[in-house]
Amino acid sequence: MEHTRNTDKEQLLKLFREIHEDYQPDMKKVDETVIQRLWNEQQFFRTDMTSVDGKDIRVLKPGVWNQHNDGPDFMHAEIEINKNLHVGDVEIHRHASEWYEHKHYLNSRYNRVILHAVCFDDGFNLRTRLQNGKRVPTLELLKYLAVETGNFFDRLRPETDVTAEIACRITGKPLDIDGLGNVFDTLGHQRFFQKMESIRLLRTRLDFEQLLYEGIMEALGYSQNSKPLRELAQHVPFAALDQKPEPQIQATLFGVAGLLPSQRETHLPPEVTADPNVQTLEDHWRASPFAQQPQKMQATQWYFKTRHLNQPTRRIAAMSQLIHRAQGSLMMYFLPTCEKAAAAETPKALRAVENELREKLTLKPTGYWREHANFGTGGARDTGLIGKQRALDIIINKILPTAYVWAVEADSQNLQDGILRLYRNTSKSDGNQIIRTVDAQLFTGTQLPKHLKRTAKTEQGIIQLHKNYCADRLCDLCPILEHGAVALEEA
Repeated sequence: MEHTRNTDKEQLLKLFREIHEDYQPDMKKVDETVIQRLWNEQQFFRTDMTSVDGKDIRVLKPGVWNQHNDGPDFMHAEIEINKNLHVGDVEIHRHASEWYEHKHYLNSRYNRVILHAVCFDDGFNLRTRLQNGKRVPTLELLKYLAVETGNFFDRLRPETDVTAEIACRITGKPLDIDGLGNVFDTLGHQRFFQKMESIRLLRTRLDFEQLLYEGIMEALGYSQNSKPLRELAQHVPFAALDQKPEPQIQATLFGVAGLLPSQRETHLPPEVTADPNVQTLEDHWRASPFAQQPQKMQATQWYFKTRHLNQPTRRIAAMSQLIHRAQGSLMMYFLPTCEKAAAAETPKALRAVENELREKLTLKPTGYWREHANFGTGGARDTGLIGKQRALDIIINKILPTAYVWAVEADSQNLQDGILRLYRNTSKSDGNQIIRTVDAQLFTGTQLPKHLKRTAKTEQGIIQLHKNYCADRLCDLCPILEHGAVALEEA
């Protein structure tokens, strides 16, 4: 009888081991993407949490999941820490100690992190140190998971892409192509005016030159370098570069960006540093007033694992040439061409305006950048600093919305109408992943994407559909279904 009681006691102790001893989950069974998914979906049983060092944590927005690029796992999060709002990035790990194992404390790319969220606190440090010396709270998620933690880690496995498991309600159905075109046209119109309103909001603190300068810099960077390029434009305002020689503009931008050969942690070969073009840039930088200020950016902020032609160094060279060509005003460099749209009534005339805008953007490299993608790296072969597709993206997303804001402030209805006509008739792009994803959802059998007349506005409508409905799985509100763009099947 005594043996039976002892056995029962041992089983109870084993069953409730979390109470009697520290629970050490087998983290080898958990992929970090699982924890990222839990954070993305906020699968926690309470919203008011406490960090390892005792700070009150309340998540307002978990941030945008950075699934494919280097850097923090979630961008642009909004979190209250001790009732103070913080906006920045969140880094996710299995163990708290992985922050130091991965050497994030040496990488300035992580200086925007406001919270280190870990599944399990292994007691390494109460607060997480950034490269700039600041410290941010560490939040242990394990104690807040909205599941039974006793068996959670034994059964959970990384999932495949959730969106791939949910079939689009329109896939396989016959489409009313004209109706579908109208839906995309309406959504494209909405997207344009959303961009325009964002620019109008920025106009409360920026003049048109700085506004367009920051916008073009952002558009030049693709997803990986858009943020550091905009940051660079904020550190070096347009007014500081106006009327300067092109090499001097380049030197200032490269120097503040921390990308000159003399600023690199790894020394480049003498044949690179001794190049006359490179030496000229270094000389201009040493003479620049910006060189006397504390270093604003580091080379680690830039993403170089991309095609040679998309290297951030070439993008900075492109912006330098564009500023030099503008000679005093980026707005006046583009606006007279946009104004031609006010008198352009035919597709041919509008196409001529589009081509002129493209020509102003598709710059031919000069000097060092005719043969180089980065300092000491070839692969350029006299290729344009800005390609035709990137130029189209800049026209659609930056130049036309900014010109429209100008037209509104100038109370020019003719210019407003002309810009909208130009937007409606601008050529389609080569597509992107979002457009290809929506095409795969909608078009099957004989109803191919080519049956829908494509323009830049149509494509913007497709992107709007994906971002506002598909990505959030708001299928019940899908405008394609709501506006009858699915053809009625015969009885």
